[in-house]
Amino acid sequence: MLTRRRFQFLDRIRAIYRETGEPVHYITVAEALQVSKWTAYDVLLELEKEGFLERRYIVNSNDKTPGRSMIMFVPTSLADSQSTFALDWQQARVRLLGILGNLLPREAGQVARELLDEIPGKAHPVITSAYTLTILLVYLKSLGEKALQMVRSALQKAPRPEAGLLLATGTGLGLAANMLPQGNLAGQLAGYLGRLQEQIENLTGGEHKLLLDFLHEALERAS
Repeated sequence: MLTRRRFQFLDRIRAIYRETGEPVHYITVAEALQVSKWTAYDVLLELEKEGFLERRYIVNSNDKTPGRSMIMFVPTSLADSQSTFALDWQQARVRLLGILGNLLPREAGQVARELLDEIPGKAHPVITSAYTLTILLVYLKSLGEKALQMVRSALQKAPRPEAGLLLATGTGLGLAANMLPQGNLAGQLAGYLGRLQEQIENLTGGEHKLLLDFLHEALERAS
């Protein structure tokens, strides 16, 4: 079964393989996703068993261990069929950042309503999380630069991507509750922000970083 966690590893190893054209070592994947090398190795073995990866034995030319074979992996044709997320994410990212860059304060309510209507059609939690963060920033932009700066300050206090997302979301939830008029849209936003905080707990380290990078860029576009 290709779980969300395994998909994250598969998506990353495919990206590295496309970039280098060479078999990928599990340590390279571990560093890219900020996990231990043994975690990466175990997940890649699971993907190999399911037919998404093939093993390659490459002779090491390193001076410290010359002639020693290294286990490396390449994606199979089956892995290529799992590239939907990468395309969906890129399309969502471009759309959401474009909205923030061109948004006028008086359009906030209409834009937020449109984005809220689109969320149920998005399957991947990273994409629904990005939508929720964008709707939050749409509202905060309508409140002024001070509200956006409070989110930036929360991010600066976080030692890890996961903590940054939770702090930023919590700060935004507080601002939305205290400063926005009560109504259906505000209630929907609060509900999605609450679910976003739950989702953050279940995302992988790589997904946390993906969302945090998006949030930083979104804040720049919203200014």
